[in-house]
Amino acid sequence: MKNKYVLLLAVIILLVVILGRCDTDNEVTVNQVEVMAKIMADGDLYVEELFTYTIQGEYEKIPRYMDNFGEENIEFFEAYVPPSDRELGNFGYAHLERYPVTFKWKAGTYYIQLDAKDETRQIYYRYRLDREAVKYDDRGELDWSVLKADRMDHHNVTVTVYPEQPAKETLSGFTYDRSGGSLTEINHRWVKYENALLPEGDRARLKLFFPSEVLSKMESAEPSATLSERLLEEQKLQQRYEDRERFLKAGQHISRWLTYAAIVGIFYFALSLRRIFSWWSGRRIRFEDLAAMDPIDLMYYFRKGTFRFADTLAGVFSLHRRGMVSVSIVQSGTRFQEDSRAPKRLPEFTIKGNRTDLKKSDRYLLSWLSHGTAVLKLENFSGPTKTERKNKKFMGKYIERKRKLKEGLRRWQELLDSENSKRIQYREYTARKVIIPAMALIHLVLLIYMYIADVTPWGWVVVLAAILGGVVVLASIRWRRKKYMFTFLVVCFFVAAPILYDPLVDEYLNFVILSFLLVGFLPRGALDRRSAAYRSAIKRYRRTLARGGHDVGRAGNDRKWLEKMREDALLLGVGERFMRNISKANPEFTFSEASPLFDNDMDAALDYVFIHSWKGINEETTLGRTWRSDSDSGADSGADGGSSYDYSSDGGHDGGSGDSGGGGD
Repeated sequence: MKNKYVLLLAVIILLVVILGRCDTDNEVTVNQVEVMAKIMADGDLYVEELFTYTIQGEYEKIPRYMDNFGEENIEFFEAYVPPSDRELGNFGYAHLERYPVTFKWKAGTYYIQLDAKDETRQIYYRYRLDREAVKYDDRGELDWSVLKADRMDHHNVTVTVYPEQPAKETLSGFTYDRSGGSLTEINHRWVKYENALLPEGDRARLKLFFPSEVLSKMESAEPSATLSERLLEEQKLQQRYEDRERFLKAGQHISRWLTYAAIVGIFYFALSLRRIFSWWSGRRIRFEDLAAMDPIDLMYYFRKGTFRFADTLAGVFSLHRRGMVSVSIVQSGTRFQEDSRAPKRLPEFTIKGNRTDLKKSDRYLLSWLSHGTAVLKLENFSGPTKTERKNKKFMGKYIERKRKLKEGLRRWQELLDSENSKRIQYREYTARKVIIPAMALIHLVLLIYMYIADVTPWGWVVVLAAILGGVVVLASIRWRRKKYMFTFLVVCFFVAAPILYDPLVDEYLNFVILSFLLVGFLPRGALDRRSAAYRSAIKRYRRTLARGGHDVGRAGNDRKWLEKMREDALLLGVGERFMRNISKANPEFTFSEASPLFDNDMDAALDYVFIHSWKGINEETTLGRTWRSDSDSGADSGADGGSSYDYSSDGGHDGGSGDSGGGGD
């Protein structure tokens, strides 16, 4: 089922990406932007902007994102209906119709109040930025990001920056964006920037150098570098922007080849020779051989040697088949009778015969579960009822009970391991120790490369590397737990999304999604070939039981065969489906009279005792899941439509040995 969760998560991510790109009925498009910015003698920047919007649908306000939280250097911001008798740069504000404007500090956005519907509308903005320019003895500098990281695409952008007092020599200018904009004019009077499309999230950063006398009303600051050093720095940065697309294309090709490698890995682990061999060999094992198998051996193969608490029933059923235990249905105790949700009838197991000839694990199981008596009562292993949960004084009792049950399960598991050491061989798939850290490191290096290629400031690159590096270390240390790698991949998905180069981002996101699948298919461990074949056969047997059992077992309604199938169905988590389908196939047979195991209350009672009564009761780990003797191993869980106490489910694929597969072993 974990593989199914991985597939579901991948589908959800794809839907988010697809739906996020869907257009809505209402839309505002910025068709043209003209900007005139004047460098004032006191270092302020006076800006006039003319935006041409195409409005689809109905709007009462239009945002103008400024990214200046708290308005610390915005002296004023105003919006008007543009005049028709003046040129931009000389619009001013006299005799103009003004739009109401509100500012939201957290959004860093001004909202222009208007009524517009399915039309083209022009809005004239004017604002003044305090001390935007800086004066040094040998130069003046302006570092201004126009339309910084706006949340809209801007088409046909033209920005003209000029000093209030004309310079005596040619201005020096640099521009930085990620969408192909450039300086089309540079002279001693102005610098002009043009861009056919400045996409959402991008910004046009203009860096100007001019004579210091332009800032005649401003005091000089202490320089950190000379003019020639600053020009050299800007030239190097400009070269990085020029090389940006070439490096990002290289990243795209790398991501594509890594995607291909992930596809190969998925097929390798999903369709490995080990899985195919297990499936083929398992089909040669007869159902009657599986039904005749000792329940402990059945679950030992199915669990790959790691039991959960409900699997103690396998030991009880094993003794039942040997005549050491009888089964009956009795009225439950007072605390169950007084609770609306608790079962009113429970199975009870009575111990018979001489225990001295039993194996040590059997003797321990009987002693542990019966508390030294001759009767095994399931009520003694149940968690609190709904009524008891309302009284906190009972919780300590059940937390202690859970601790003792886990300790008993651990001890029983140790005895079984010593007795079954030669029958089943299960080893941890240690290749995961290399694959997961290597995959995490590849994603880290590729993301860092993408951000460096995208000309991200080095400070942010270092921060990103430190944060992601920490997650990589955690995922590598906890390589046995896939959830850490899954978390890292989710982080990678969102970290890559802001990069403004769609071909690379799309290719990388494909790699992330396929990495999800690859991690999901990585096996936890590997069985020996014989055990893997039996486990594959048992999974096929489980599906047969869910459909009502096999013909050999149903032939003549033999009571012993029917009991064996019923016990196996209960252990494998398809008890309810087994009873429903076998009853349909044999309507004339009264199953409840044949054996207490066929009683309709059996499934609900086991469901309550082993699962529902323990939900939400915490000790060292959260108990809303079925217990295991080792929390880091065990069979893969899944849903095969069985009962809600499907403590044995594993998805039921007939394609091998589940996560015991994995080529390369």
